[in-house]
Amino acid sequence: MIGEQAGLPAAVADALRAAIAKRAIDAGPLPLVFATGNFAPLLDNWLIHARAASVRQPLVIAMNGPQSLPAASDALKIHYNFDGSLGDLWYRRAMIFEFLSAGGVDFIHSDVDAVWLKDPRPLCFADGGFDLIFSQGTNYPPEIWRRWGFVLCCGLFAVRANPNTAAFFAKLRALVERIPDDQVALNALLEQHGVTWETAGLDTQKLDVRGQAFTTYRKMLAGTCETLGLRIGLIPHHRIPRLPIAGGDAIARHPLGPGDPMRKAEILRAVGCWKLA
Repeated sequence: MIGEQAGLPAAVADALRAAIAKRAIDAGPLPLVFATGNFAPLLDNWLIHARAASVRQPLVIAMNGPQSLPAASDALKIHYNFDGSLGDLWYRRAMIFEFLSAGGVDFIHSDVDAVWLKDPRPLCFADGGFDLIFSQGTNYPPEIWRRWGFVLCCGLFAVRANPNTAAFFAKLRALVERIPDDQVALNALLEQHGVTWETAGLDTQKLDVRGQAFTTYRKMLAGTCETLGLRIGLIPHHRIPRLPIAGGDAIARHPLGPGDPMRKAEILRAVGCWKLA
């Protein structure tokens, strides 16, 4: 049986198991996206990009009622209501992550405004030594940026399911109750548990956001968190850029911008990542 309950309502846990059981045996790590009703156009756009990248059977967690999916989509879908606040959304997402990790389901989570130009799974799961692989943020949360020179982003990350990653998401879920921001909580949790980064000898570049420079790496940056038993990878920023940088080797685009879905759609249009009429 897939997963422990991880605090999930039994109906949601059963729906997750049923959806995962429908996937093809050779489908690979599970692509996972969450969407609320006001993000439905962004979800549709993400699904069209994913299908163009030959990604099949992603799982959509519709967080507040029915979502419209493109007729051609083969996406699997379950409903999981929340109270409408971002804090509750982050908390319930962490419950799903914990459930999948405990159940042996490798997965890759993506925000719907982190559109896939190519399937990122070959990159994210190429090295079996990593438990968690994260895309790169810019300078938020600022206290972590000041310590490390970079931050991890929750917009796209991959998880190799095992007891240690399940325990990590259980801790993240508990922390999100006190810090209702998943990116702040994620970076704080790793910093609190003494993650160390293997930066020696790596080619770096400084990028600027709002007058503040953050460090990027040309190759995957590795980190170790011994107290949590985790090996962590940071995807080079140019592979999943948040800033409009030059280069043709991006596997996804996650442009920096405000949280309003209409504004996000405008930004995706501006960078050529909008496939809806």
